[in-house]
Amino acid sequence: MGKNSYKAQLNYYDSKWGWKSEGTASQGQWDGTGVRTGVLYFPGLAALKGKIINSIKLTATTGQTGYGTATTKTVYIYNSASQGGIKTSLNAGHRTGNALGSCKAPMWDNTKTFDVAFMAASIAAGYDTYCIYNGSSYTDYLKWTAVTLEVDWQEPATQPSLSAATVEMGKSVTINTPAVNNAYRHTLRYSFGSASGTIATGIASSVSWTLPVSLANQIPSATTGSGTIYCDTYSGSTLLGTKSVSITLTVPGSVVPSAGTLSATLAEDTSGTGLYVKGMGKAKLTLSGASGAYGSSITSYTITGGGWTTTNSALTTGTLASAGNITFTATVTDSRGRKASTTRTISVIDYTKPGVAVCDVYRCDADGNRKKAGTYFAVEINASYSAITGNILNITARYKKQSESSYGTAMNVTNNGKTVIGGGSIGASTTYDVLVTVADKYNSLLIQRTLSTKSVLQSFKRSAGAAIGKVAELANWLDVAWDTRVRGNLQVDGTISSADQYRIKWQTIPDGADLNDDAYKISGHYRSPLGSNTILNAPPWVKGAFEMVVTGIADGTYCTQTVKDYRDNYTYVRTQSNWTTPWVWSDWTWHLIPADLKSYAQLQSPNNLIHAGNEFTFVAPQFSNDIWLNYRTSSGNTDGNIGTYLFGNGKGGLAPIKASGIYADTLGWKTLWSGKLTSGSITITGAKKYAAILVSGHPGSEAYRTHICLPTGGIDGQMVTNMVYMYFVTTYSGDDCTITLKSNPSNGNIDYVWGIVQWKG
Repeated sequence: MGKNSYKAQLNYYDSKWGWKSEGTASQGQWDGTGVRTGVLYFPGLAALKGKIINSIKLTATTGQTGYGTATTKTVYIYNSASQGGIKTSLNAGHRTGNALGSCKAPMWDNTKTFDVAFMAASIAAGYDTYCIYNGSSYTDYLKWTAVTLEVDWQEPATQPSLSAATVEMGKSVTINTPAVNNAYRHTLRYSFGSASGTIATGIASSVSWTLPVSLANQIPSATTGSGTIYCDTYSGSTLLGTKSVSITLTVPGSVVPSAGTLSATLAEDTSGTGLYVKGMGKAKLTLSGASGAYGSSITSYTITGGGWTTTNSALTTGTLASAGNITFTATVTDSRGRKASTTRTISVIDYTKPGVAVCDVYRCDADGNRKKAGTYFAVEINASYSAITGNILNITARYKKQSESSYGTAMNVTNNGKTVIGGGSIGASTTYDVLVTVADKYNSLLIQRTLSTKSVLQSFKRSAGAAIGKVAELANWLDVAWDTRVRGNLQVDGTISSADQYRIKWQTIPDGADLNDDAYKISGHYRSPLGSNTILNAPPWVKGAFEMVVTGIADGTYCTQTVKDYRDNYTYVRTQSNWTTPWVWSDWTWHLIPADLKSYAQLQSPNNLIHAGNEFTFVAPQFSNDIWLNYRTSSGNTDGNIGTYLFGNGKGGLAPIKASGIYADTLGWKTLWSGKLTSGSITITGAKKYAAILVSGHPGSEAYRTHICLPTGGIDGQMVTNMVYMYFVTTYSGDDCTITLKSNPSNGNIDYVWGIVQWKG
């Protein structure tokens, strides 16, 4: 630091007479023909190169030259093309560039002192030789007989540097402080978002700093951010200045959200066991306690498992269709895009409806021995059931004469054994129907058997009627108890039916009936002739007359219902089997029976997507939701991969794509701001809707126009000529850009900002 005085060596050049060796510096017109340029050389001034110039005073003594004592004269000061002394060989070429500034005052045989701060940049650049010149009129003609400069200066502040420009939080970086004077000391500070603090004090040349992971709180929605490290340079207790360096901070990969806890409860328990039972329960998975890390927030949830998925924090499954372990995974994503997962496994207990391997009913004696004319009957059965908690098996048998309409009292039957029933009252000449019920806590199975009369070769009923292999019981019937083979043709003019209800004849479904009833699990043909009905568990789209065909591998258990609506060509199908959800009806699915596949290859709703071959057209005029070009393979989303979507022109080439969201007609320049910014900041509304902004202005008050193009997103800029500069920074908030002037030593300005290539509405 210091304040130095420098005395000038003076000379001048006259465009008519050449160089004069009078020890003075003259400017202007003397006789109307010669224009004079004065030259001032300040020995020793070049030693201030690189210093910080605080102030400059120029003191000039003027001779008795010019036009009167009261005339205000203007002296323009220029850089000299020659430095380090006055070179007469340059002739009039000493003066170069634009004027640095001017001194104005009455100058006649007097001494004046001027503030010439406009010379600071030139002196700091190492200049020591200058020119004075004003060729505008006679009135500015003068001679300086003595000139001194008094310069107040200081050593420059230290520019810090980093061992790495990008550093992960939690790790260290070395901050270098190469001072110009070994006696200088430094205080290092940081700023990152709203966080700031002191890193270290009294630093000579360098220090290692570990970046706190807590700084991640400043960027809750990003994994990187930009901060600033400031270096305050001190000479003793005197602050010489502050310089800074930018640093990019990254959030460590270990900073992830907490997935919380995934809990499982019974959402539906038709078993009453409090357990997860196949076919009789649903599970509810609930994620709680999920949280972000270091300022982040949870933005999305996903729970998957067992073929179910949700994007919420809770998932209720469908009916649990499979036994065994089911693992559910909950995944959370935070505002940084970081993910974390947790799992929960539930165990589903197996359950199947009661089944029967053997069910034999026969006449016997009181001890259960087979007897053709026995007045007792025995039930031998081998049944199975699922021995889950609280479940029991109950087997009963009821019987009636075949001619009677209702069964008698149910009697318990022993499983895997023989039960004798009848008490000796089973008439040998009467046929009986026996109904065996096999039931557990949840489901039942009905087995119907016929107990024939005693076996005889032939029997005749007194009133017309006959039987073969049994006693005749039915009037006007030929009753055959033996297997019968007809080797010739068989003609039946009436209805063919059997005790097991296999039918060819249509059966009417009464209004109010329930298609879940066992009666409609028996193979056959059924119909509802009503134009409007209230039949339960019919396809929800069918409210009028319909026909139904029931087919079954095993009637009552493995069966299919197919419904045809009278109104259109749609069929509706559902199944009950042990291969999907055990013993539970599937949902109704509908199918179109097309007259012409091409004409019906369309989805009528909701989106009117017309499809034929590989071509499709979206034709809904008022549709206002998203349109997906989707592809699903036979395995759902687990295989297949689309390479490229190509939009063809119908001639083997590609068609151009034009969308209103791509502002194809606004790719030129657009004025976003105009004015005059010399200090402070301005906000450019909507700047980020453009690919780049073009900033235009003058880096100095006398400088020519300069342009700089910046990609939007936060990049600093500098306008520069060979002599002057202007430095600014840009910051963004949403789509808006703020331009802040940081340094404007030559009184420049920004006067236009244009947007280039609009891409966002």
